[in-house]
Amino acid sequence: MIKLKLQKVGAGLGVELPPEVLSQLQANNDENIFLENMFDGSYRLVKHDEELLQSITLIDGQMHEEDA
Repeated sequence: MIKLKLQKVGAGLGVELPPEVLSQLQANNDENIFLENMFDGSYRLVKHDEELLQSITLIDGQMHEEDA
């Protein structure tokens, strides 16, 4: 577990992500990352992957066609 400290940023709060987290996410300056709300009430930090999203959308569409 990595401890993150909340810091005032403009009118809100922010956190500084350590280099090992950025490396794991393969995230760089000016890229978007997302905080996903999980079913159990926890959160996870993810990098948006457009190709993966398109693949999932295609698979989901095919699954629904087969169900019909």
